[in-house]
Amino acid sequence: MIAAVHALTGAALSRLCRTHGQALVVGAVSHVVADALPHRDLGVPEEALLLGAALGAIGIMRGGGSKEFAGAMGAALPDLENLMVRALKLPESRLLLPTHRDYHGRKTRGFGGQIALAAVCLAALTLP
Repeated sequence: MIAAVHALTGAALSRLCRTHGQALVVGAVSHVVADALPHRDLGVPEEALLLGAALGAIGIMRGGGSKEFAGAMGAALPDLENLMVRALKLPESRLLLPTHRDYHGRKTRGFGGQIALAAVCLAALTLP
């Protein structure tokens, strides 16, 4: 799953949480669930650019100290291990998270599902 979509999903789900801590955990759990869905990943530069844009948008819409931002961070942080493995050219067997290694969703050619999920999450973030 694209890291930006993880962040948007974590942010949207965190609206159901009462605390920043809960939002962080819900974001991390949403990462695992989203990784199991069929999806297509991008290269590191594209992932970083889109994640920065998503986090910036969430920060502008809800604030950098909001539970939505905490949920976004909780959802995006697990992908740091993907970044490290790719950047250091380590074998994928070094990945710790099971959904990054063993239970990763099947690959797709398109981004339609992720775009739809991102749109739903953005809509949820704009609600009062």
